[in-house]
Amino acid sequence: MKRDSITQTGLDFQIQETNETLTSRSGLAVVQEIAQALGVVRDIAEQLPQPGSNRGFAPEEYVMPLVLMFCGGGRAMEEIREIKQDIGLRKLCNLDRIPSTDAFGTWLRNGQNLKGMKRVNEALVDQTLERTAQDDFTLDTDATYLATEKNCAKVNYQGEKSFSILLSFISNLDLCVRSDYRNGNISPATGIADHLKDTLRLLKRHNKRLKYFRSDAAAYNSEVINLCMAKENRVIFTITAAQNSAVKAAIKEIEPHEWQRLRDRHGFDTGRQYATTIHTMEKTHNSYTLIIQRWPNPAYDLFTAAGVADERKKPSRMEVDGVPAPAAEPPEPYCYHVVATSDNDRTPKEIIEFHNQRGDAENYNKEIKNGFGMDYAPSRKLAANAVWFEIGKLTYNLVIALKRLLLEPTWWRKTIATLRWELLSIPGKVIRHGRQLYLRVVHRHCELLKKIRETLRVVLLPT
Repeated sequence: MKRDSITQTGLDFQIQETNETLTSRSGLAVVQEIAQALGVVRDIAEQLPQPGSNRGFAPEEYVMPLVLMFCGGGRAMEEIREIKQDIGLRKLCNLDRIPSTDAFGTWLRNGQNLKGMKRVNEALVDQTLERTAQDDFTLDTDATYLATEKNCAKVNYQGEKSFSILLSFISNLDLCVRSDYRNGNISPATGIADHLKDTLRLLKRHNKRLKYFRSDAAAYNSEVINLCMAKENRVIFTITAAQNSAVKAAIKEIEPHEWQRLRDRHGFDTGRQYATTIHTMEKTHNSYTLIIQRWPNPAYDLFTAAGVADERKKPSRMEVDGVPAPAAEPPEPYCYHVVATSDNDRTPKEIIEFHNQRGDAENYNKEIKNGFGMDYAPSRKLAANAVWFEIGKLTYNLVIALKRLLLEPTWWRKTIATLRWELLSIPGKVIRHGRQLYLRVVHRHCELLKKIRETLRVVLLPT
């Protein structure tokens, strides 16, 4: 048998070593630059504890390499070596020193760092909102779980060990305004009212308004509803209602003629019907509307078509054991989905469509967890993992600020994976002439980076 030669199966090139200073992550320098322009590096130095001696590492020497690592696709603490070994990137970002992996682990376990990182994140959100022309915003709140085998993790309601993270996003900007990293046994409802209060205060500081609040059934409680409907807030809410006994009773009171066919925005039948009713809780101060959707329950058809006939052919428990067995009850003929709302201006169809857009919150969670590597917990200490997550959230918000403040709208919906491909992972050569440092990249990347840096100087830097 004739074997192919290397020239037939391989590529015709040779590999040689070079002493030139190269980097495959030129775009990360833009992330470092916007962090400095928005005062993030300064805030890290001011809000986090300083080292005990001049030889110790400053807090920004811990945080910023991790930010660049998360942006570049790093996930585990050991991957900080990729930033440490990238001499070209370090020269561009003035990263003279980077701590060891062990030093990072020790620093993360410092209990004072969590409060400081939260203040840094709050300051970045302030800076981003201050430069946003929009005045009315929507808040999406959702809890997500991180499955883990860490000893400090607790079992959640689904029966698996995990950490729980409550996240709140201003959906108009994709901006994460608040997060709580806690154990898996904490109820998803815990903390939602606090997130809502903090967001109201945040926007009022900037003379802006929280117009809408959206959430799943975790927020269906009197505290959240009263907070939204308070005269000083007047937040229009759409919340998935828990189907408790009171809601089920309200559904049963709806007359058959009140159900209407639900069509999508293009006029096509969705296969669902909807109806509305007025409802209230024992502790809510005002009534609100329930928008109920229903559609045929497939299990009902199975039960009526085959289940009853099959059961008649079998001996009953009374015939076998001599003990009366309860009669099998058929399932509900319909499945239901209920949205509670205070929106009196839009039609039920428009409200349903608007509430369905809260699916973006799931995409935000996915982006932070999968895109920025926050599905990984590096420590056996809950507080250390919370600091790690706050740095990941800082990275996420810096990328949002980069897209919203420095890039065209066509970039706004791009994920971090796409940004790495199109912007952050740009190869370049770093050279120094005299006292000036230069980054050399190919023409199309050169024009993009120049435009971003020019916009940064005009928009963010003082004149």
